[in-house]
Amino acid sequence: MSLPKLIYCCTFLLLAVILKVSGQPKPDLTCLSVLSPNSVEAVWEVPAGSPAFDGYRLFYRVSGSGVFTPVDFQPSINSAVINVPNVSTNIYEFFLITYNNNPSSVSPESNHLETIRLNVSGSGTGIARLEWNRQSAQDQSYRVYRSDDNFTYTLLTTTSALEYNDTISRYCDTTTLYYRLVAGICNASSSIDSARFIDATTPEDPVFELVTVNNGFAEVTWKPSSSTDVIKYIIERGNPVDGFYVYDSVGNTTIYTDNDVSNPDYLGPCDNVVTYIVRAKDECGYGSGGDYIKLHHNILISGNTVELCDRKATIEWNGYINMVPPVEKYTLEKSINGGPFISVLDIPADAGNSYKALDPDLLESGVLVIYRIAASNSDNSHVSRSCELELLPEPKTVSNFNIDYVTVTDNSFITLQASSQPSDVPAKVEIYKADGDVLFLINTVPWNPAGSVQFEDQNVSVATANYDYQLIALDSCDFKIAISTIFNSILLKISITDEVNVGLDWSNHVGWGADLENYLVYKYSSGVLLPGYPKTISAGLTSYNEVDDATNSLQITYAVEAVKNDGKVSRSNEVLLPRSVEIDVPTAFRPTGVNKIFRPLIRNIDESNYLFVIYNRWGQQVFSTDDPHAGWDGTVKGQLQQGIYVYMVSYIDQTGVSGTKRGMVMLLD
Repeated sequence: MSLPKLIYCCTFLLLAVILKVSGQPKPDLTCLSVLSPNSVEAVWEVPAGSPAFDGYRLFYRVSGSGVFTPVDFQPSINSAVINVPNVSTNIYEFFLITYNNNPSSVSPESNHLETIRLNVSGSGTGIARLEWNRQSAQDQSYRVYRSDDNFTYTLLTTTSALEYNDTISRYCDTTTLYYRLVAGICNASSSIDSARFIDATTPEDPVFELVTVNNGFAEVTWKPSSSTDVIKYIIERGNPVDGFYVYDSVGNTTIYTDNDVSNPDYLGPCDNVVTYIVRAKDECGYGSGGDYIKLHHNILISGNTVELCDRKATIEWNGYINMVPPVEKYTLEKSINGGPFISVLDIPADAGNSYKALDPDLLESGVLVIYRIAASNSDNSHVSRSCELELLPEPKTVSNFNIDYVTVTDNSFITLQASSQPSDVPAKVEIYKADGDVLFLINTVPWNPAGSVQFEDQNVSVATANYDYQLIALDSCDFKIAISTIFNSILLKISITDEVNVGLDWSNHVGWGADLENYLVYKYSSGVLLPGYPKTISAGLTSYNEVDDATNSLQITYAVEAVKNDGKVSRSNEVLLPRSVEIDVPTAFRPTGVNKIFRPLIRNIDESNYLFVIYNRWGQQVFSTDDPHAGWDGTVKGQLQQGIYVYMVSYIDQTGVSGTKRGMVMLLD
């Protein structure tokens, strides 16, 4: 044997050994492309010369969210369009395997890829900020495209970074611009994102000087822009997280008083930290870029007198930033019973953004004291004052504090709400929980001055346990001022006898006492409330029994709500009505007889995960379908061939468990 033939034979034998050991060929997921806001195209391949297999199984999920959803494809398929919700806001993760049905085996997982989600920000400016995630480590370049009609796209640049700033160059009117990416050699398309932008040959920004409060209104001052064609100034408001928007405009002046309380966007400086930007606008309508780094906002003052320190005033405020020269000190000033303001003490400025001071003087009960904060720099060229804060050292008590409800939310966590009267006395709430006999502190949350507080307890197992909760209200000095009654979550359990008689039992909802009006039992079929529900159950009962229609093969779930006499409700976990899979397969059929189609009669399965395959006696597949309502007409390549055939049924039941049934059928003439 010649050397080349020897090498060829050895290589062939080595490959055969490798394939036998490794089982199914490991596929390569090559590309994910976003086709629309609700669809993704996946493309894959297997190495050339791989052994035969029965199909591909593609898995996908929202990235990092939990269980993957599988979809099966024939081995001749190497791409698929998967419909998924919200590709524009969610990143989806995919991977792939190959499998054989007989004998059952699967390959190792392919590489994992993620869809590319493009995020466009900077709306209203002349620069579009694009950010995106990497699909895989092999992605080295991205082609950035832009369109003004979401139809025709123009290539802007090619970059290896995961971000890009697009300076708008030709849109003089505010225009919605659309962006998309094409990544790598596989031309993976990203989601499309859009925002509104405008081209601007911008004038120079004015020099922002100060925000102060004058007679209860924010007063903004600046030095004029150095550009000579400025005709007005644009006042913007917002914050670095949510962005800024145009709030108002003034003529060619250097002062603006924010006093239009009829404006629906008005925010009073006595209740809010309001951040401003001042931009210049020239005769052509172009605005300056705005200094979004050196932001200015008002000083928001707050304070209180409380039990055990009701003769002392505690004053808090946020720091003033970007004053030039910088703030050197904060002065606490006060007025007693309408008298002139006097300085109480000076607090040196530091790098922090929040300050707290205690008035060293004793306050007299019933005597009105008005406080304000003055921020000043080293040369006293600028002074920013807060609103005036009125305080009376009159301790308040809580007359009504309790938990409103404890309810299971989204069948995964517990939400509880508490309220108080008066609503402004509590400062924080300690939340205690027990899954046994002992209550223990799990969290402390700030009180909502509106009069209620909500808390989500994620550290629970709502399907296996119920939990007791108790809340303690604290004042601003951390003293206990009220304790709620103990409330519990509702744990619903289900029992089945003969797959017909359904028994529901739940934990009695305590806390409302005599105000518990009744329970409501809900029954859903695939998420839709069934007619005749909910059923009303007396408050003294914690069980419900019914005979279920076992012919309904849709997913049935139950939930229970406790109803208070004022309409508040507390909901239980949801329970699934489990049903066994029923498969009835004939042992013989005659295509020319009464039943011309051979198919399994199957109930209580997930019809989106079904496969029915027919093999001849040599193990060759002669028929397959993923439609539970379709069957085999007995033909092989268009001809009836009497004999014994093997069938296989693969399915997933209503609880997500997969199963397989195999057997033989005789085809009769």
